[in-house]
Amino acid sequence: WYQRRVREAVVSTQSTGNKPKEDEHIPEEPSRNGDMTVSRIEFSAAAYSCMENEGTIKLGVIRTGNLKCKSTVSYETSDGTANAGEDYVAKSGVIEFEEGEYIKSVEIEIIDDDVWEETETFFVRLFNPNRGTEMDKICVTQVSIINDDEPGILQFQKPSYLYKESAGIAELIIERNDGCDGRITVHYKTKDITAIAGKDYEARDEEVEFTHGEVTKTIHIPLMDDDVFNEDKIFEVMLSEPTAGSSLGKTKCTIVTILNDDDYQTLITRVANLTSVNLDKLVIGKESYKQQFQEALSVNGGNVDDAETMDFVLHFLTFGWKVMFACVPPAHMAGGWLCFTVALMCIAIVTAVIGDMATVLGLLLGLKDSVTAITLVALGTSLPDTFASKVAAMNEDTADAAIGNITGSNSVNVFLGLGIPWLMATIYKALVYEADDTRSKFIITDKSMPFTIALYSIAAIITLLLLTWRRYAVSAGKAELGGDVKIKMISGGICVSMWCIYIICASLYAYDIISFN
Repeated sequence: WYQRRVREAVVSTQSTGNKPKEDEHIPEEPSRNGDMTVSRIEFSAAAYSCMENEGTIKLGVIRTGNLKCKSTVSYETSDGTANAGEDYVAKSGVIEFEEGEYIKSVEIEIIDDDVWEETETFFVRLFNPNRGTEMDKICVTQVSIINDDEPGILQFQKPSYLYKESAGIAELIIERNDGCDGRITVHYKTKDITAIAGKDYEARDEEVEFTHGEVTKTIHIPLMDDDVFNEDKIFEVMLSEPTAGSSLGKTKCTIVTILNDDDYQTLITRVANLTSVNLDKLVIGKESYKQQFQEALSVNGGNVDDAETMDFVLHFLTFGWKVMFACVPPAHMAGGWLCFTVALMCIAIVTAVIGDMATVLGLLLGLKDSVTAITLVALGTSLPDTFASKVAAMNEDTADAAIGNITGSNSVNVFLGLGIPWLMATIYKALVYEADDTRSKFIITDKSMPFTIALYSIAAIITLLLLTWRRYAVSAGKAELGGDVKIKMISGGICVSMWCIYIICASLYAYDIISFN
C-alpha cells in the first residue's frame, strides 16, 4: 500500500504538506497490522542512493493507520563509511504530520568533492514518536553515495623510446586519460633486457604523483655514457600499483633503446673498441646467466604484481624444467654455439623422459610400441613445439619463425629419439660382432614402419603443397599463415584431418585390421 501511495504522492518539504481542505473527507488507511487507533511512521524505502554531484537527496517518510491526529517523530543521521562534514552534512530534527498528512520528506545535503572514493553509505533513523504514534518496520534507512569522479587511466605516451647514450637522460611521459579528478599515484620500475642497470643506465623503482587536474607527468632516467663502443642496449620500464581508483591502460610498459653514438676517427680505435665489445659481451653474458635463474625461480619471470592464478599453477608444475633450461648459457657466450649445444642436451633429456613415460603408459594401456610412438610419444614431444610455434606466429610479422620452429623442432626430436639410438646400436653391433655374424647388423623388425613412413610422406607432401598454394594464392592473402578466416579454417581443418587419418590408418595397420602390399 505505502509503495502505491508514495508513487502517487508529491513529495513536499513544506510544513503544511498534504493538508486536506476543511470539507474534504480524510481517508483512513490501515497500518500494516490493521490497527486504526494509532499512527505508524516509517521510511518509504529501506535504502536510497544518489550520485555525489546531485547536491541533495530526499528521503520519503510515510504515515499509516490513524491519520486524524497530529504526529511527530525525530530523525538524525549517523556515519557509516561516509563521514559527516566530508561526504554529507549531518542533520537532525523533528518531522510533524498535520491532521490528514500521510507523507513527508527529509532533505539531506550531499558534499561533492574531487577525490575518487568507493561508494559510501550513511544512515538516517527515526525515533521518539509522540503519544499515539508508533514506529513501523523501516525506522532506519541506508543512503549510498555513488562516486562520480573519474581518476583516469594511466599509461606511457609511447610504447618505445630511442635515446643516444650521450643524451644523459631519458625522458618518458606518462599520460592520464579519461578523467583527471583527485590525487593519484602510480609506481614505475626499470628492468634489464640487454642494458645493465648501473652500467648503461641508473635503475629506478619509484612512485609518481598526479595532483587534481594534472594529465601528464615526465619521469627522468639517467643514461651512462662510457665513451666505449657498444651495441645498442635496451631496457624496460613498467607501471604498476595505480591508486585512488585509477587504472592502467594498454601501454603500461615501454621499451627504451640506448643508441651508441661514439665517434671513431681511426682504424686502430675501431679495432680496440671492437675488442672491448667482445669483452663486454662476456660481462653481459654473466649478468644474463644470473637473470635467467632469477626469472626461472620467480613466478611470471619476477613480475608477481601482474601474475594471475594460472601463472602460479604453471610455475609449480614446470619449476623443474624451468631450472634445468636456465642452465642453458646465454647466446652471447662462444658465439651462440655453447647455447646451441647445451640446449640440444636439455632437449635430449626432455625427449628421453617423455619417451620413457609414454612407453610405460602405452604398456599399461596395452598399446603396441608403434602405436605408442605415433600417439603418446609424438604428442608429448611435439605439443610444446606446437605452442611455441603458435607464440611465434602471433608475435612475428612473418611465418618463418613459426614454420621453422615446428619443422626444426620435430626434426630434432626424431634425430634424438631415433637417429642417435639407432646410430649407437649400429656402431655397437659392428664393433662387438664379426662381419659375417648376423648379429653385427642392426635390423628394424617393425613391419608397420614402411607403411607409416609412406603415409607420413604423403601427408607431408600435401602440407607442403598447401603452404605453397597459400604463398601464391590471392584468396589466401599470399601468406602461409593468417589471411581470410574461411581459408584459414579450411587450411587448418585439412592439416588436422591429415593427422587424424595418419593416426587411424597407422594404428589399424599395426593391429592387422587393414593390410598394404
